[in-house]
Amino acid sequence: MNLNEVFNVALPDVSTAARRKAYPRIHPNIVWRERVEEGEPTILCIVPGVENVFPFTPQQWDLVQLCDGERSYEEVSEAYLAQSGSLYEAAQIQQFAEQLDGMGFWYKSPQQRILAASERLATERRKHSTRKSKVGDLSEIVVAYWDPDKYLAWVHTKVWWIYTTWFTLLTLVAFAIVGYFFFTHWGEIWRDTLRYYDFSDKSGYDLAEFWILFCLLAAVHETAHGLTCKHFGGEVHRMGFLLIFLSPAFFVDASEVYVYGGKWQRVATFIAGIWVELILFAVALLVWSGTPQGSWVHDFLYKIMLISGIGVVVLNLNPLMKLDGYYIFSELVGMLYVKERSTAFVTGYIKKNIFHLPVEVEYVPPRQRLLLVPYCLLSGLYSYAVLAFLAKFTYNIFKHYTHEWAFVPALFVAYLLFRSRLRSLVRFMNTIYLDKKEKLRAWLTSPRLAALGALVLLLCVPIWRDTVDARCVLEPSSRAYVRALVPGTVEQVYADEGQPVSVGAPLAKLQNLKLESEAAQAEAELRTASSRATSEQLRYGSFGAAERERHRWAERSRQLSDELLQLQLRAPISGVVLTPRIRDRVGSTVAAGAIVAEVADLSTMLARIYVPEFDMNKLRVGAPARLRPASSFATLPATVLAIAPASSQIPDGLLDKSHYQGMRPPQFYVATVLVLNPSGLLRDGVSGNVKIWVGRRSIAGFGWREVREFVGRKIW
Repeated sequence: MNLNEVFNVALPDVSTAARRKAYPRIHPNIVWRERVEEGEPTILCIVPGVENVFPFTPQQWDLVQLCDGERSYEEVSEAYLAQSGSLYEAAQIQQFAEQLDGMGFWYKSPQQRILAASERLATERRKHSTRKSKVGDLSEIVVAYWDPDKYLAWVHTKVWWIYTTWFTLLTLVAFAIVGYFFFTHWGEIWRDTLRYYDFSDKSGYDLAEFWILFCLLAAVHETAHGLTCKHFGGEVHRMGFLLIFLSPAFFVDASEVYVYGGKWQRVATFIAGIWVELILFAVALLVWSGTPQGSWVHDFLYKIMLISGIGVVVLNLNPLMKLDGYYIFSELVGMLYVKERSTAFVTGYIKKNIFHLPVEVEYVPPRQRLLLVPYCLLSGLYSYAVLAFLAKFTYNIFKHYTHEWAFVPALFVAYLLFRSRLRSLVRFMNTIYLDKKEKLRAWLTSPRLAALGALVLLLCVPIWRDTVDARCVLEPSSRAYVRALVPGTVEQVYADEGQPVSVGAPLAKLQNLKLESEAAQAEAELRTASSRATSEQLRYGSFGAAERERHRWAERSRQLSDELLQLQLRAPISGVVLTPRIRDRVGSTVAAGAIVAEVADLSTMLARIYVPEFDMNKLRVGAPARLRPASSFATLPATVLAIAPASSQIPDGLLDKSHYQGMRPPQFYVATVLVLNPSGLLRDGVSGNVKIWVGRRSIAGFGWREVREFVGRKIW
């Protein structure tokens, strides 16, 4: 049986007449003091157990003091008239009292608190009778709290000297040294701080050590707030330990400083936590600089410096969240509840002027709007950024243990963080719907319903092309290298770079004087051997030996003649000369086998596209494609010819690999695409983008595929 059920069973319904008999009563232990704020007398009040600070004008305070729980509103009106000579109607007093009651100002006896809780629970039960949350609110769980007033009084008797002028000057000197240390070691400290607060590589021992140190410093931080409030005459009756989204933290109620302290005393109270942590940083820095590197004391003190250094200053002094910097900012601008007022004004203005909802917007002077509007926007963005950081923080912790499933607890924490905001959004949308329902029905005429139906049809009908996008490098479909089959010197070049040539067209001529001399000698020897063979045949001499000699020189002459023909280099295929500055080769010596020219057929091009592994299941041979070179806006038709069976390394510079620095970089597979190039505009080595058409899908089909593949990968 939960608390709600206990009240349902144990408490009878309270009649309206019984409720009406309870009149407002000022709290007997209220703390108040009259102060002059901005030239106006103001009574500041603190109600025990209530976090709000209640400012009253002297007239309002006189009226509040007349509420003793016995007087009716009419009697309070009469008493105030007799006391001050001013008249307040009973209805006005009742409205004023109800506003204060909503903020928890009036004192309630234990029985009244039980009755109020019963009524509140009954209202909540009626509101949520159809739905119950199975997940508790983890945004703030108060584990324990106590009255630290005696403890702080005892501590103040021991350390009262920290509020003296000489100690303040000493701490300012220490802070200057700390600032110099930050300035000279900023890169190192910033890098180490980010690494220290990055929980992706921390073990269980590291986590426990971090939270213990964090809690100890947080306790010192909150003690400094309470101690400073105590120093300025206030009392501190509430201090405790709580969990903020399961993260340990401390809190202290130092609100009485609003009553007993002026503006700068309040600023001193709010900055005391940061002040004492910077003192700890300075002491740790002093001892750390004198300890040997590698010792546990040296490392421990450095961790203290990382926790009490940049994190404390940046996070706590930021006025965009309700931490120390926020309250200091409120004092400096002279405005309480800046966040609440800015949020109420901006949201009310948007509801009234943009969504045209029937809401009242509190009047804010134009000069205050210049502060409240930017503050509301910046504070909202910063708050959501911090909440997103907490979700990422959870992901980093669990990533150390399970990389694949760390997103599950991170999503759960994100849900807890944004749950109230999502509910507020749902309620707001429901309010808009209820307000605009009749207008919406009037707006939904038959033509517009038909248009909405067409839109739904557009989302579900597979009329959109599904493509695979990939980067590519172009190369000719046919390429030939003209090599020197015999060594020689380039004597003449007949073609230029980019010049089209046909099969057998001369490209260059080589000169080899030794080869030409040997060929001429072989020709002369052949003629001599032929004459000798003829002579021996006529004289019936040794014709066989002479004939063999003739054949040997004939073969030698033929061989050398062939080599002479090889000095003339010709195009093996029709195409375009690709060799740059080919005419610069004139006069150069080339060895046998050296490449003299390159000819490629550019009428058809092959695009080597690099497809990521996750898109391979969509490809098929023969699929149509479109190629857009990087140097052109026009696209060309293409066809997939082949798909490589093994992965390949993507060339450097073709794709920014920094986008794929995750746990497993994707594998790329090469697919060959044929592209017609009748105009010859495409060149070898040109990069571009290829879209391969793999079918048609609807917009809904695209979304469903992404969800299905994501879930499938995670489950597998």
